[in-house]
Amino acid sequence: MTLGKRLWLAAAAVLVLAAGLRVVHHFNRPHLLHPGDHLVPLALSSLDGQEVVLAPPGHAELINVFATWCPPCRMEAPAIVSLAKSLQSRGIQVVGIDQQEGATQVERFRDEFRWPYPLYIDGGDLTHTVLGARVIPETVFVGADGVIQWIREGPLTPQDFESIRAAEKTV
Repeated sequence: MTLGKRLWLAAAAVLVLAAGLRVVHHFNRPHLLHPGDHLVPLALSSLDGQEVVLAPPGHAELINVFATWCPPCRMEAPAIVSLAKSLQSRGIQVVGIDQQEGATQVERFRDEFRWPYPLYIDGGDLTHTVLGARVIPETVFVGADGVIQWIREGPLTPQDFESIRAAEKTV
């Protein structure tokens, strides 16, 4: 192999390694907020483009971070919708936050799944920087005191739904 080809391969290997390290670093960065922390106000947009500040509401809240194109988000949507109706009747608010998509896409998604709870759009990367949502869906359960009880990266599991139902009985 010529010296030029070896140098080219070495450079390519360094680039691939560097890219791999960036991906690992991106997914291993710590969340700003963790269970036990108070939820901080998040500046989001409503579907009609108005600025909305999502703040600890004084009642328990389930926050689901999603994207309309995300297959796991689409798979868990019917179960969350079903659970939302029950939770709302017991004082637990369910909120959806879309990651940086347009209102039209989110409205179609809302209509498709008949989501009965408020949906907002994060156009400023807060779900990444504050909630640490690098894997979607991500669901955050906040107690009535504004303290984050738990965070689930990825789709909700049957155990998560049981945990939510148990919390719903204590509210």
